[in-house]
Amino acid sequence: MLRVSKNLLLANLLIGAALAGCGSSDDGTKEPPSVLIPALIQFSPMYSAYDGEHTYQVSPFLPAANPANKDSDPIVESSIKWTVDAAYLKQDPWTDIPGATLLTTKKAGMTNVTVTATRMSGVKVRGQSTLTISPANVDEWVKGDMRYSNGMTINLFGGMGGAPGMAPPAGGMAKCGIPIDLTGRIPTNSACTNCHNNMGNAISVQHTPTQTAGYSNDDLVEIFTNAQKPAGGMFNSPLLKMAPMPDCIYKEFHTWQIDDDTKIGIVWKLRSITPMKQQDVDFAKLAQQAMAARMMMNAGAAGSGM
Repeated sequence: MLRVSKNLLLANLLIGAALAGCGSSDDGTKEPPSVLIPALIQFSPMYSAYDGEHTYQVSPFLPAANPANKDSDPIVESSIKWTVDAAYLKQDPWTDIPGATLLTTKKAGMTNVTVTATRMSGVKVRGQSTLTISPANVDEWVKGDMRYSNGMTINLFGGMGGAPGMAPPAGGMAKCGIPIDLTGRIPTNSACTNCHNNMGNAISVQHTPTQTAGYSNDDLVEIFTNAQKPAGGMFNSPLLKMAPMPDCIYKEFHTWQIDDDTKIGIVWKLRSITPMKQQDVDFAKLAQQAMAARMMMNAGAAGSGM
């Protein structure tokens, strides 16, 4: 008679039990593996910062969970499960955007953010994004904050580059179909808050991590100093998705003279803005703004005897 040791028998039983339960559902059927979707998370990769004083957050989300995207096989929002390393990130719920979560940085370094979810068809999917958390400097942040909100306004219809109330002369931007010369109208040290604000400006793009977390530190500096948008870069602004800003106009508003310390300080400032979704397009306000601009130009032209 073959003798089997009790230890070997116990080991075999444990291994058999583990294999029986691996990849199986409650009814004993094997569950299909989840499908890795490289671009499931917006953004992949992501970037943030940490300085021990200011709050830096990112709000990754799954575009396929947003009903407005009309995905052919949308993700069931209730099935979404985010996983982060608690040593680097504090996680909180965030409902401003469907399928999102709110992550607050706890230290500098590189970590992964992963997510699992189920599509309407029942297909299980998963995604992963690398999050780079740069070590920020508080003194640089202060310089960036001062430059970002320095109060230097942009006056396209008078004051700068001409007599008060005078309409800008024709030319300059004609290649964009806009017969306006902005020379002298946009100071090279203009405040970022002229356009990037949450005051209901219909064409504003909000500077928050929902807009900027997909760009590296170098990418951001190139955007606001040299008007160089990274290849494949996208704006979340609803209006700019429908009517992208031509490069000839974009360069007028994103070519600033800034010293190196202030450049990186602006990056830290951008990283520290509280996440918020881009505002919906307010067509009524947009029409009002266009009408007001036309009236100012007409008044300026009449005042100058043109």
